[in-house]
Amino acid sequence: MRAYLFAWNKKLFPWSNHQEIIEQLAAEGKATIRWSCGNTKVIAPGDRMFLIKIGSQPKGMVASGFITKAPFYDVHWKDKQQQTLFVEAELDCLFNPDTEPILGLGILATGNLGTQRWTPQSSGISIKPNLIDELEAVWYDFLSTAQTSKAGFFRQASESTELYLEGSANQVTLTKYERNPYARKACLEHYGYVCVVCGFDFERTYGVLGKEFIHVHHLKPLAHIGKEYAVDPTVDLRPVCANCHAMLHRTKAGISIADLRAQLDKATNRDKTN
Repeated sequence: MRAYLFAWNKKLFPWSNHQEIIEQLAAEGKATIRWSCGNTKVIAPGDRMFLIKIGSQPKGMVASGFITKAPFYDVHWKDKQQQTLFVEAELDCLFNPDTEPILGLGILATGNLGTQRWTPQSSGISIKPNLIDELEAVWYDFLSTAQTSKAGFFRQASESTELYLEGSANQVTLTKYERNPYARKACLEHYGYVCVVCGFDFERTYGVLGKEFIHVHHLKPLAHIGKEYAVDPTVDLRPVCANCHAMLHRTKAGISIADLRAQLDKATNRDKTN
């Protein structure tokens, strides 16, 4: 999946219906916005988008979603005599930086994520492909701990079951699959933060910087399921490090955790005998 970064400077664009969009998300679990995308024309429906607040403090990530309409020209939001490129996106999460915590630039500048420029001067900037999984992991961790009940990500589990709704195919101009951060959190509470394939422990290696950092792997890829389904976090999800996660998705069909572990053991034993 490709991902793009969109900028919001509150001084230049007050965004008068910002709170209305937040309230719509709280009530309906989704909301569509139109946003300028600079000169980027390759953005396509289904691409991931993140919205970052720049300019005045606080600065940081305030929203995420999926592109639902490819770039199109329309009247410039500030100068009615000009036209500019826009995209439409269906948001799954939106915060109010004046009243709620946001994912700050300090966290985004940590580790590999620090190689991306998070304060662009225009929107539609491509996020480096090798950073997308790590960004999603950090974003999910933030969502699962943020003090808010807003946004489509926050689907509360039923009081009568421990299963978590996952997938939730919403038909717009594409089908998107939402990942539930509550399911992720339950998985990590059960398995911990050590990779189930290779045993890598981020905290042991990196200290406090790596504390409670890990990717979560879906044993059944959401895009292959095609419908909403109930996820059991201890059955359907597993914690894996970034390297093993990449290898699990190395082939189109995917590799099972057992097969990848066997390949790793084989490679390790071969190295020992050489």
